[in-house]
Amino acid sequence: MKCILTFYFPECELLIARLMNRCTPGAVKLEFTALQRSLGGAYEFSFIFPAILTDRGNEFGRPDELENGIDTFHRTSIYYCDPMRSNQKGGIENVHTMLRMILPKGTVFESLTKWDIRKCADHINNAPRKNLNGYAPYEIALKTFGEETVKNYSFGM
Repeated sequence: MKCILTFYFPECELLIARLMNRCTPGAVKLEFTALQRSLGGAYEFSFIFPAILTDRGNEFGRPDELENGIDTFHRTSIYYCDPMRSNQKGGIENVHTMLRMILPKGTVFESLTKWDIRKCADHINNAPRKNLNGYAPYEIALKTFGEETVKNYSFGM
């Protein structure tokens, strides 16, 4: 069953959404590896993702495989929220609410494509935010990470 893996950068409120064919530890590991490759390697991955905060879903059940890249280089550190404490994940819950406005609860993801998910993320990332002084997350991300990184990461599906 398809699912969406999301990443959120609180400093710029940028959402990265990736469509996966199944919601398993192996599928998440494959996605991390694909992102590592699109960024240029484990060092670049660790620069963008020094730490990842997640819930305790089964798909994140093998943290060692996610923390260490394809070359066994330590690429990130995985931390888990306490159970029933979604408030520990900060603004990602707000972004998930925006995503649910586009893909309401009960939406079947089987017919969705990576292109569909990219359009959803683009829509969310191009909406100006009050707490970003009227800028869109995408604009802040360009300033923060640079155009090449945002291009490779956001759209390198």
